[in-house]
Amino acid sequence: MPRRLISTDLDGTIVFNGTIPLRDREAMARWRAAGNLLVINTGRSVSALEHVVVPMGLEFDNAILYTGAVIVDEDIRVRRSTALPPGVVEDILDFVEGAPGVAVFTTGLDEDLLIYDTIGSGSDLLTLFRPATRRDLDGREVIGVPMRFTDPEMASRTETYLRRRWDGQAVGFRNQDFIDVVSASASKGAGLRQLVASLSEPPAQDPAGDVASDSAGVSEPAEPIETWSIGDSWNDITMHQAADHAYALPWSPPEVVEQCDGTVSSLADLIDSLMGRPTA
Repeated sequence: MPRRLISTDLDGTIVFNGTIPLRDREAMARWRAAGNLLVINTGRSVSALEHVVVPMGLEFDNAILYTGAVIVDEDIRVRRSTALPPGVVEDILDFVEGAPGVAVFTTGLDEDLLIYDTIGSGSDLLTLFRPATRRDLDGREVIGVPMRFTDPEMASRTETYLRRRWDGQAVGFRNQDFIDVVSASASKGAGLRQLVASLSEPPAQDPAGDVASDSAGVSEPAEPIETWSIGDSWNDITMHQAADHAYALPWSPPEVVEQCDGTVSSLADLIDSLMGRPTA
């Protein structure tokens, strides 16, 4: 029987106003206690993930961060990361220079920065970014560039520019009023596929060079993994496409719902249905 894995988005899916509802937390604990896998799949950085999961004591098996550019284990230790090509951040800053209603952030493995801001608004999440200048980027590896827009037209112009200028090198994923720019090889779906592939690898060889086997000497095959995804926004589409079963939230945009098997009211409802429990 395949192992079962849920890949869940955070913000707008299980995180609301900086917290995770108790019912979702209890459902996730039941899911893992039954031997199933729980994977966080988000645009958040390492520090932004820690900001929400550590105070709540949320336990998971792996997390796919920075819209697929980084994979961490249950202790938030980095197992794989892909940085943006040189020049992307500076080029983005040149493009938006002087434009109102734009904030440009950078995320790295060690620190998150706010480089450009003509919005001036904040939130609990945005306070995690340290105000900085271009000079602070010198010698710094950048994993992602989240950009926030209050002007939809400027957001669309930026998306078009990114496709034309950085095609094949960097890509921007729309997430509500944000565009998250990461390496072109990264996406939530690519991260999920890579993680599942690594979890499905055959058992390692023993020190003598033989493949691990049971007491009868028969080699143990890799366990297949059946996947479910749940997410609410456009940047979740690749995750939904990569999963065996995909679910959106009732408030998801139509383009997201179209990629899914259906909608559920909450992660807790999805878990309850998979575990044979009545939903709320």
